[in-house]
Amino acid sequence: MLISAGLTRRFVSFLYEILLLTALLLIAEGLFQGGFQLLSGQAVTELSAYPWLNALNFAWLTLVTLLYFGWCWMRGGQTLAMKTWRCRLLMQDGANLTPKAVLIRFVVASACYLPLLPIYLLARKQPEYQLGLYIAGGLFVLPFIWALFDRDKQFIYDRFAKTRTVFFPKEVPSKYAKPSQDEAA
Repeated sequence: MLISAGLTRRFVSFLYEILLLTALLLIAEGLFQGGFQLLSGQAVTELSAYPWLNALNFAWLTLVTLLYFGWCWMRGGQTLAMKTWRCRLLMQDGANLTPKAVLIRFVVASACYLPLLPIYLLARKQPEYQLGLYIAGGLFVLPFIWALFDRDKQFIYDRFAKTRTVFFPKEVPSKYAKPSQDEAA
């Protein structure tokens, strides 16, 4: 029987995921800025003079994030943070994730988490963005509040994508775990 991962375990995994994703996005941003310098011959500080490049940069970082999560979730249902905290993402029926479920989960999670940082940075300097900051903050905590009241304690994006995060104890092998090379031979 599959045991749902507890809220504390998923929250700590989420925090760890932020650290890992930050490192990945810093590398991706370095590649983007390096490419800009090589192709244009201009300093990176000139990047802000081209609004369309800022949009392209945002799209690039979003694509890198989608590829990271999509690749991890499709190849065993775990990111590095989820492996560390022994969590696995599965469909509600226990099957591996489908590409459609990955995309739905990513889009809904992005709608919740993505707006907070840019709006916070704007609201620090421009008070007219304060209301947007409160709305973005509300969106950010929405998945956690949703999980408190959900009958299965799942996040809102898990409900939309029909997925669930389960706990795999280290000492109990799962019928869903992939066999090792020795067992397969």
